Amino acid sequence: MAPLIAALDARLPPPCLADLGGVALIGGDISSLLQRDVLPELIGLVADDDETLHSDTGRSFLLEAAAAPASPLMLEAVVDAFLGHPSALAELGDDLADVWLDTSRHHTDLIGGIALEGTARLVLADASSPYGLLDRLRRMRREVARLSDDFAGRAVRVAGAVAEHFAAPEVSALLETLVSLDDVAEDAAFELGMLTLRRALESADAEQARTLLVTARSHFSDALADEERPDATAFGVAVDAVLAYCAGVPVPDITRQRLQEAILEIRLNLLGMPTTWRTPRFDALAAWHQLATTLEQAQAADRPGSWLHAGALIDHLVAVYSAHRTLHLLCPAGEDPTGHSGVAPTSNMPGLHAMVAPRVQHAFLAHESGLAILDEWLEELQATPDTDNTAEAALLREQARALRDALTAEKRAGPAPKSDSPASSALVGLVGEDAAARIQACLAMEPQLNASLTAMLEARAAREPVDEVPVVARTYRHVQQQLGEQCPHGYHGQFAADIDTLLVYLLRFMDLRLSETQMFGGESRAYLRQLARGQSRPKEKELGKDLRDFLRGVGLRVELEVSNVGAGRVDVAWRPHDELITIELKRDWKDMTWDALANSYGGQAISYQVSGRPINFFMVLDLTDKPDGLAALPACVHVRTFPGPAGDPRPRTLIMLRVQGNKRDPSSL
Repeated sequence: MAPLIAALDARLPPPCLADLGGVALIGGDISSLLQRDVLPELIGLVADDDETLHSDTGRSFLLEAAAAPASPLMLEAVVDAFLGHPSALAELGDDLADVWLDTSRHHTDLIGGIALEGTARLVLADASSPYGLLDRLRRMRREVARLSDDFAGRAVRVAGAVAEHFAAPEVSALLETLVSLDDVAEDAAFELGMLTLRRALESADAEQARTLLVTARSHFSDALADEERPDATAFGVAVDAVLAYCAGVPVPDITRQRLQEAILEIRLNLLGMPTTWRTPRFDALAAWHQLATTLEQAQAADRPGSWLHAGALIDHLVAVYSAHRTLHLLCPAGEDPTGHSGVAPTSNMPGLHAMVAPRVQHAFLAHESGLAILDEWLEELQATPDTDNTAEAALLREQARALRDALTAEKRAGPAPKSDSPASSALVGLVGEDAAARIQACLAMEPQLNASLTAMLEARAAREPVDEVPVVARTYRHVQQQLGEQCPHGYHGQFAADIDTLLVYLLRFMDLRLSETQMFGGESRAYLRQLARGQSRPKEKELGKDLRDFLRGVGLRVELEVSNVGAGRVDVAWRPHDELITIELKRDWKDMTWDALANSYGGQAISYQVSGRPINFFMVLDLTDKPDGLAALPACVHVRTFPGPAGDPRPRTLIMLRVQGNKRDPSSL
């Protein structure tokens, strides 16, 4: 080994394996070799020797070397050594993945995270089958409570990368679970945003793409809840630009500037740092900046006098129309994770096209000479085909002709039938039912304005932060969506705003009690502790007192045990304005499925809605044994609508919440 060490010290080219004794060097007792600091270099020498690499001795040594490192730094170097030798990956791919997956199962610290990441890089480089990795990620959801912060951070990156390449809902579900871990919540929210953004751009349906884009913007907002992140800022403001253009409203002037500043900050943060397999791609960010600039220029078509410079304006409009084919807004799904760049595949994002194409087409049809000017532009382009023979120019000409065909077809078809849009229902909470009805009548005559208002309001809501804890914000938005779908006639106006206020405080209460260490809250929260054998179970009134003190501490004047409500006495009541909002409390130690809870307690809980709006809350103290640990916050919230009792035609909706008591320490799992 002396020649190898001397060459490394002198920064000279290393000797070959034959200079060190050939296969005899690794054919005997190799325990001492596996402890050497030069193990990564030795792996490289074996991988470069074809005869040794394909021998049983060489394979055995390399697989033992992959499992040998006991320190994170050495394992990182070993992983890089293997990934830097494609011949070793081709020879050992699946076996190497099995070694590192086994390491990730037995180590929930940084070593396990590095091994998991190494496996992912093998899979994404097509050096190994994905099934073992997907199974590991699927099972990892049950281990989240036991993962160290270092492992969880690597798991977030792996799940985000794998979800971009494989249609595996279990992987995105793991990301949603990892959002519940405070130290990686923002990273998980960002990866969910990127995954949802990719799905939006790849969707063929315009409405689905826009909905996914709004969801992606919400995830990016959650990633910014605790601290500034230039990557989340960059993609968030880029999404704002697309949503604004699709809604028919001006792209904010500040958008391009904020995007440019975020990209510059990322470059400065990474200046002098080595590029990693998950480093933000500068070309993708540059493409987003180009798109935002083009959208800002194309919106000039709506201003009077802009068509006096028709040539430049059509350039911008055609660039927007063809952006789904000409811009690479996301890292290609086939990118080599080993770090070796290849030729980027042709971009194809039908979701982006479905969202922006209608406004481009409207710009031409709204101008009396729009089609004629486009024809002249196409004739001039056809007359000078040799000015630019690049593939991008040919693609641009192809998309321009497709635009002309689409405009001709739309003009022949005439105006689309007018239909209602969700804009009026989105405004109900602001202006009330009567005003909303008048607005709906007006908007029925202006479908484009109706759709623009809806898109604008949803995009604005996605930008607004809900809570600094991403899992609380995400659960809150999910409940809002369910209420809008299940109880559209009861969930509006001031009452909806009051429900939202109480909901976010209840979610914060649940998140705090879920994360709280045993004995931390003193005797007032003893009802949450693990029950000893023979110990009496806590009562729901202990939960009620704790909940009352928490809600009063944030300014909500709630009352306990309020009589004369629905012919009975409700556990918790709050009357912020005209309507009374109630919370029924129960405890259970048998069956925590939502169906069982609904069957056991739903009838009583909805009875308190007899004289008010058809929405209230139900909270149960879960005293079941939890041998596998605690469920994350989203799994503890459920919205269910019941038929009205006694012939009442009005259905009643219950927001069901589960507070987990009888908690075990993670160390006892």
